[in-house]
Amino acid sequence: MMQTFTPTRTPPALPGASLLGLKATTLLDLGDAVHDGFDPVTLERLANHLGLSLGDTLDLIGLSPSTYHSHRRQNRPIKPEVSASLYHLARVTEAAEHYFGNTKAAHTWLQTPRVTFGSRTPLQFALLPGGAEYVTTVLSRLEHGVHT
Repeated sequence: MMQTFTPTRTPPALPGASLLGLKATTLLDLGDAVHDGFDPVTLERLANHLGLSLGDTLDLIGLSPSTYHSHRRQNRPIKPEVSASLYHLARVTEAAEHYFGNTKAAHTWLQTPRVTFGSRTPLQFALLPGGAEYVTTVLSRLEHGVHT
């Protein structure tokens, strides 16, 4: 007789997924969403949440305005690499908001250059290979009283 596992609770969304409007609860879901490419509106949602202009957000992720607007007009998803960058930004944003407990303070911290990040902002650093992991590690250390 074969038994079927029925979960008793819904797993929480992955860190940063809710800021992007994703329903991903597993890394497989997230990987599929990134691979398929996010809707261009996802970029606008994150920019608005962070209080950044669309132009500043496009500069941050290295996407030209013409490419973005072309995708938006044609209702095409943005490239997987850009989608991955947006996820990294959302992940560090959520971690900072959790640490500070204040959205405005978190966003100010994320947008201010820090020596810890080579005089880059945490948002800029998050886009480097392994950068998002390091930014969340720094926030975790701060939360535990380790000056970084």
